[in-house]
Amino acid sequence: MRLNSLVRMLLISGMGICSFLAGPAYSVQTYDLSLKDTAVGGSLVLAAVRNQEQECVSIVTVTGEPAESVASRLAGAINTLNASPPIGQSELWVGRLQAEVSGATLRLPLGLSHWALAGTETGLGIPEPPLSLSCSIDNASQVVRLLWTNPSDGYDRIIVNCFWSNSDHGGSQPLPGSSTSFALDKAKVDVNDFDAYVVGYRGDIPSNCAAVHLAGNRQSEIYGVPFSRGLAPNWTAWSTSASAGPTGLEQGRKYQFYRGGMSALSSKPYYQVIKATPRGTVHGIWRKFLGLTPGHTYRLTAHLTTLEMDSIDGDWALAVCASHNGADGKDLTAEQMAGEDALPDGSKGLEAARVALYDNHNTTRRMWETTLTGYKAGRRPAGSHIVLPAGVDTITVWVRFSCSDPSGQVAFSGVALEDVTAGGDRLKTPEKVIEENRAEQGRRLDEEGALKEKAARNKKGE
Repeated sequence: MRLNSLVRMLLISGMGICSFLAGPAYSVQTYDLSLKDTAVGGSLVLAAVRNQEQECVSIVTVTGEPAESVASRLAGAINTLNASPPIGQSELWVGRLQAEVSGATLRLPLGLSHWALAGTETGLGIPEPPLSLSCSIDNASQVVRLLWTNPSDGYDRIIVNCFWSNSDHGGSQPLPGSSTSFALDKAKVDVNDFDAYVVGYRGDIPSNCAAVHLAGNRQSEIYGVPFSRGLAPNWTAWSTSASAGPTGLEQGRKYQFYRGGMSALSSKPYYQVIKATPRGTVHGIWRKFLGLTPGHTYRLTAHLTTLEMDSIDGDWALAVCASHNGADGKDLTAEQMAGEDALPDGSKGLEAARVALYDNHNTTRRMWETTLTGYKAGRRPAGSHIVLPAGVDTITVWVRFSCSDPSGQVAFSGVALEDVTAGGDRLKTPEKVIEENRAEQGRRLDEEGALKEKAARNKKGE
């Protein structure tokens, strides 16, 4: 069954869905997104939750701007984009339906896409996104299982969007607002090319989405979802300073043009920028992988760059770390991630659970680099695979950055986690994984260059 047919079967009532007549013999289901209160000020991004790399449109809000004004300007931006997409971008939807606004309510089509709100704007009633979305195959139950965590103030309802086989199949499923799991029949999906997105709603206002890609025994962050509050989807900020908050965390963009799909961490369009904070502060980001198999061994892959840190004279260190959680399932603390307190396995210090280390003696030389547990590259230390003890089904991954120079910053594109035990001899070699990332990055850069040349030619011809 094709995507649009299955979506129509699975769409729910009670979401502001109605029939909207856009012309003779032309009707489409629509969704009313109703903003509230006023804007805090920042970027507001509306994204279509459909493809790996999400089509989106954005505006910049003003502090104190009424929800009615924001909705009106966002509708105008959508209709302008759909009428004439710039080279390398795609319309949010095709067809004659216009985004309409009534007060603070924006009317959007609901069919192939659901919608998410991202950006640095935190007002207007926008809820925080779900976190740590994880996806794995439960062979005992013969299901593909999704697990995630919700913000403390929860949701009114949740929508899970799942697509597979290059997004040719899939659909959406409504869940209660307290849900933190969802399972699909393994026999009915393509477990070698499966994408899932989770969006929480308060009233008619969606959060940003959490996302994950599954390819056999490997779950990864291969998606192009714009950030919320400067944080990559699924990730949470941490710091040794109680007052630091998410300071120094921003979204970066590696590729400017829309592509639609990707096959490696190196092809992601967005990346996490982590900037130096006040002297003595250690900080970074973390996420969990949930619902893993106790007793199994897992390989972590990360993609990152030290940017211009070659020119920094002071001391600095960038580390990617991973550790299993305790049997109680509690989150790791900032002190544990900073190396000050012991981890669940009893290890402590800066070397504990460290997968990769970069500092003034060891940079990526301004290039993007793929690093894996169990693989030693040159003089760089090789972190060990993560082994889950009996009764433990969670691994926490964190990035730790410290720098004495306030101008220092690094960039991190994301991770993949692979079940080595289940993969057996099907596991790709580290050299193969690294080469695939290099090749995919090369392809994207070539495409980017061709689109830039085309845009420049068109501009000259205006």
